[in-house]
Order: sequence, then C-alpha cells, then structure tokens
Amino acid sequence: MLDNGIKLLQLYQNFLKKNPNASLSDFGKSLASSDKSEIHEDEIEEMSKKMPFPFPAKSADEYIGWAWGRLMNFSQIWEKKAFANQPIHNLTEFGVALYVLSHENCSKSEVANHSLQEKTTIFETIKRLVRNGIINEKENLKDKRSKQLSISKKGQIACFSVMGTANDISKHLVGNLSKEEKINLFDYLIKLDEYHQYCYDNYKDENWEKLKEEMIG
Repeated sequence: MLDNGIKLLQLYQNFLKKNPNASLSDFGKSLASSDKSEIHEDEIEEMSKKMPFPFPAKSADEYIGWAWGRLMNFSQIWEKKAFANQPIHNLTEFGVALYVLSHENCSKSEVANHSLQEKTTIFETIKRLVRNGIINEKENLKDKRSKQLSISKKGQIACFSVMGTANDISKHLVGNLSKEEKINLFDYLIKLDEYHQYCYDNYKDENWEKLKEEMIG
C-alpha cells in the first residue's frame, strides 16, 4: 500500500514538472489515459501473436489493414480460378453485365458511376463484353456523343449460368466462420460501407490530404 502511494506521488511530481499549471483533475485524466495505453499495448501484443508471420505493427488499424489487403489478394486468386472457364471472366465483368441486364439502354458513364471503379477500367470492361457478345451497343438517338447498352441473349444466359459461381465464391470467402460470426461480420462490413459511402459522396473529387484531415485527423 505504502509503495503504491510513493509511486503515485512520484508520478504526480513528474506530471507537474511537465505540466506546471495542471490541476489534480488533469493528473487523474493522464493516469486514465496511461492505463488505456497499457491495455492498448497488451491488445496489440495479442494481435501480433495471431499473425501467420512476424509483422511489426503499432496499432490495431495496421493489423486490420494488413488482413484486409491479404484477403483482397486471396479473393482475386479464388475469383480467377472460379471464372477460368466461364463466358464471363471475373466479378467486375459480372457486375457490369448484371447492371446492364437490369438497366436496359443505360450509358457507359452510368455503369461506371455505379461500379465505384475508375471509368477507364469500366469502359475497357464494357468494350471487352461487347467484343465477346455479352453486351450490345447502339447509338443513342437523343445524344450522339454516347451509346446505349443492353444485354444480349448470350449475355442473359451467361449471367444466369455464372450466378452459381459467384455464390460459390461468396461461400468460400467467409470460409469457416460460424453463423453468428457471419452475422457479426456483415454488421461490421455494413457499418464500414456506410462510412466509406459517406467519404465517397463527399470527397471523391477532393485530394487525399483533405479527406485525411477531416476524416482521419
């Protein structure tokens, strides 16, 4: 008990040296912050133990970013395997074809705006789907500068045949998660989707520094 009291007094004296105008209340807040920091370090250490190999992260955000990036790479690997012998070759093509299927006579820009990808990427995807007979392209009589898109008969058949493959990929991506874990993961992903949709709506035309300043701090 006495040792704890002496230690507390020493901490208070050191605090006053760094913050001569601080109050006892400020000292209490600094102690609480210090406790949280210790807990934080313990949590980071536990996260590091779960890594498949050494990774010197300093925060939970860094570990999550690493895991997120790794899962994105795995997704691309499984996607490439699953679509290898399909008339539609990846999830981007599938998404574009589905959008055109449900939005007949849409424009290339409308597809691109819906996709959350670079316009050039989507335009190249559309060009490839037109070349492969999945999508039809015709002149827009109301606007000569753009063209209207529609799904072909071959494209309709391809979309419905590939749906099973897309569902299989989804099942594989969630792997060995339990039903409860899947529901929790979905809730977290939806929360993140709402955050990033807000950022996209408000900062898509701004530079990274402005987004960082206002959203990350």
